[in-house]
Amino acid sequence: MRGEGLSLMPTNLTAGQLKAIMAANKATWTIDERLKDSDLIPSHPTGADLTKVPKVSEVQRVDIGALLSLDTANSFLRQIRVNNGFLKSTTLHPEMLQRMAAPANNPGIQGFGSGTSGAAAAPAFGVSAVVDWRTRFGWPWLTEIKDQKQCESCWVFSAVGVVEAMTRIEHSIWALRSEGDVHDGLGASCAQTGGPATAFDWMKKNGVADPGCWPYETGNLPYKPTADRSGRTVKLTDYVTLNNVADQKAWIDNNGPLSACFTCYNDFFAYGPNSGVYHCNTASGVAGGHCIVIVGYDDTKKAWLIRNSWATGWGMQGYCWFAYGQCDIDSYSKYGVLGSATNPDPWTKRRAHNGNLYESGDGALHRNFEMWSSAPGHAIRHYYRDGSSLNWALAETQANDCAGSPAVTGTTYNRNFEMIYRTTANRLHHRYFDQSTSKWLDGPVFGPTDVAGDPGFIQSDFGALAQPETTNGPAGNFEVVVLVAGGKLEHWWRNDTGAGFPWAQSATFGSNVKLSGPSLVQRFDRGLDVIVVNNDGTMQRYWRDDAHSKPWAAAEKFGTGVNSPPVMIRSQYGETNETLAGNYELCVAVNGSFEHWWTAGNAPATWTKSATVATNQGGKRVERVLGLIESSFAFDLEIIVLLSDGSLQHFWRSSANLQWVPGPVFGSTTH
Repeated sequence: MRGEGLSLMPTNLTAGQLKAIMAANKATWTIDERLKDSDLIPSHPTGADLTKVPKVSEVQRVDIGALLSLDTANSFLRQIRVNNGFLKSTTLHPEMLQRMAAPANNPGIQGFGSGTSGAAAAPAFGVSAVVDWRTRFGWPWLTEIKDQKQCESCWVFSAVGVVEAMTRIEHSIWALRSEGDVHDGLGASCAQTGGPATAFDWMKKNGVADPGCWPYETGNLPYKPTADRSGRTVKLTDYVTLNNVADQKAWIDNNGPLSACFTCYNDFFAYGPNSGVYHCNTASGVAGGHCIVIVGYDDTKKAWLIRNSWATGWGMQGYCWFAYGQCDIDSYSKYGVLGSATNPDPWTKRRAHNGNLYESGDGALHRNFEMWSSAPGHAIRHYYRDGSSLNWALAETQANDCAGSPAVTGTTYNRNFEMIYRTTANRLHHRYFDQSTSKWLDGPVFGPTDVAGDPGFIQSDFGALAQPETTNGPAGNFEVVVLVAGGKLEHWWRNDTGAGFPWAQSATFGSNVKLSGPSLVQRFDRGLDVIVVNNDGTMQRYWRDDAHSKPWAAAEKFGTGVNSPPVMIRSQYGETNETLAGNYELCVAVNGSFEHWWTAGNAPATWTKSATVATNQGGKRVERVLGLIESSFAFDLEIIVLLSDGSLQHFWRSSANLQWVPGPVFGSTTH
């Protein structure tokens, strides 16, 4: 164990001395070319207590075949598991077969360097020779490289890195997690060493929150996350311990990254961007134990691809090719997380859904669809689709004053469902599902007295910034924009302060608006956008900046002949890492079909219509798009449309070939 503040001190070796050691040992790799011979080799913090990491001989073999025979939401991995003989296609639902039947190249994907997203070829009944989860299948899967700074916390970064990556791989959503949440939740000090199993066990019990709930810090502050932590945590069902290289490679190929630890020698500190495949030089001296994330391998190189936690200035922008068997890396067990063992939180997914459709963490695979529609008697019906059987079923019926289509979201309030809808008295009504009691409860009737459209409703991050000096950091505000009489829009908001959680009006804006709906989103720069329909049948964006310093303003118009409210989300298309804005995705019913529009999230708003789709139900028309999500199923878009006979239909769009596929017709809003 090193003392606090000492980990960044240089070693006693100079670069020239290390080169001499490597030459004597006929090393096959070179140190960082940026180091001069007179430079001392800089050291970095490590932190692994290798006595807490079991040797492979101490662990029973896990039957990975049974685990990898389970379905995954990742359509690309589903194909790999079938190709490798772990998963039998005959056991899959026909829809799951459709979702993985995609071409290997797709130039239509916007914002990614390779322009491809089809399932990569894999040898039949074997394991791929090369895997690299940085850009596998043409998509980015790993967040930006992190920095443990001066603390001995690599064991936490290793475990959290696996959960973070597996949440992205399984649920197609960036889920940036906080190592500080786990480290400080455990009560560990900056100088405390440990093993990944300690961090995994804590996450099994407590989940792992985002940095805004509690950040990674190096000052040994008392752990005081925001009050809504329960709704900001990725939950973890379980993890596995793997004891042989063959299983470990099969796991990486068919599932995702692994947590691993090794004996760290001082020469490892000198690995650079062009060093090649690392082999340890034991004569350089032992620095300690270290844990990393294995994110791939290459049998030609005979090396693991590891992700470190020493920022991007070390190695290949934070990565390294690490030879098989070196430094005891294959003598110690490695840890993995099955994708379906991760359950992302509402905060993570808040931009990826809108309207009456939501993907919850319910069900054995944490991918149930939840949908709410109007029903006779001004009631609201809740339907859900089980993520395993893919069957739609009626959950419950509630309310007696609904006059439109409800907008529903999951929130950081203990993962509650929250609903806003227009009432028969032209007001707004808030209802919520209390997860602790499994009951729907009545919130207030609020807002204008002349509501003329359906609301856009989100939970924003205003008021939700991290407050490490308090125990009662607020949850994000609720935001509603809705059409009122006279063709104007009103913006209302609510935070978690004040008796009764009062709603307040923020602004009245716009003119000549005909229709409003669930098309309110928060941008990555924290401003708000909403799309409405004008009296002339065009759609128009209104926006407000992040600081509230400017009033809502009208922006671009697009589309023609629109006579129904649009639904809009922010997708993961274009997000090459978690810090970049994804595309807007918008669906709207026009002339009996529905149209899909998109615009790049980080470019001027030039909207492109990518498709016009009609229902496959003979003689029926699409009257309205009610809900839109980007789902766990490999970035596929999912919508619910209202048909002309009052029934509901599910459509989905493949992320691989961009084709819309009609799903089942179910339920009714009229009987």
